[in-house]
Amino acid sequence: MSPSDRKTILIVDDTPTNIGIISSVLKDSFRTKVATNGEKALVLASAGDRPDLILLDITMPGMDGYEVCRRLKANPATRGIPVIFLTAKTEADDEKQGFEVGAVDYIHKPFSAPIVLARVNTHIALQAALQQAYEAQKQADELLHCLLPEAAAEEIRSIGTVIPRRYEGVAVLFCDVVNFTSYCDKHEPEEVVSRLDALFVAFERVATAHGLEKIKTIGDAFMAAAGLLKQTDDPLGTAVLCGLQMATTSIDAQLGWAVRVGVHVGPVVAGIVGQERYQFDIWGDTVNIAARMASKAMPGSVAVTHDIWAQIKDRFESESLGELEIKGKGIIPVVAVRREKPRP
Repeated sequence: MSPSDRKTILIVDDTPTNIGIISSVLKDSFRTKVATNGEKALVLASAGDRPDLILLDITMPGMDGYEVCRRLKANPATRGIPVIFLTAKTEADDEKQGFEVGAVDYIHKPFSAPIVLARVNTHIALQAALQQAYEAQKQADELLHCLLPEAAAEEIRSIGTVIPRRYEGVAVLFCDVVNFTSYCDKHEPEEVVSRLDALFVAFERVATAHGLEKIKTIGDAFMAAAGLLKQTDDPLGTAVLCGLQMATTSIDAQLGWAVRVGVHVGPVVAGIVGQERYQFDIWGDTVNIAARMASKAMPGSVAVTHDIWAQIKDRFESESLGELEIKGKGIIPVVAVRREKPRP
């Protein structure tokens, strides 16, 4: 191990002999720093090159080791540094007090070189393992937040699952890509995935900007919701505005793609399915109708039922698409929302 890769041990003791003994034990495996009093120890511990472990004498003039440890643990910058007390005190109450202020271990005087080295190596290894576990947990949390809406991810972190619930007044947005299937048949997989990924990234940004939560992608379709896990004052209007921006998302004209969007509002059931691979999803007639509306939409507009249009007609310019056959609903009037009306 090169000197630059060695862990740093801060030795805090007011006795030169003790410092010399410990330094000689550690010199072949670690870098060492020395402080002869508590005040200097706190300065060195919080400096830019922080120690990886602190060997701390308890009995020192001025600030004793207990107080030094308390202050180290009270400081967010130093609380994670493991502290091993060096002491001639062997009473149970003394050790109890040390553990209560945050120490991880004790080394009793007079020192035994093998014990000093073994204890230091053990806690350095433990600290490295804890750091690896922290990094792994951080990566898992980041992945969880990528896969699930934020509120659902937080609920899984807190209780291990997402409790199935029914939500009222949720605006569901469905959008898909016209001519995507024929494009897939004529182009290389790498190109297809790259183009679709770029489009979905753009959709995600638009949805986030409008406060919608992405639910999932299904092939070339993208589903999001407003007023589900995050409170929204106007789920329907927000989803329609989001859909209009998605429907006019710039796509390379050479692709022959167009985006069509459908929105519907109503109750949904939401929850997690799967164990090995989490999938947050929503179900209900509201979801089905939003998908049906997307299949009837004209490029550049948002399709809604006439009943939904009646709720937003004062805010948006629209045109009737006539009475259309909607799977599972029969023939119903459908409206294409084109743009938001100019504000007076």
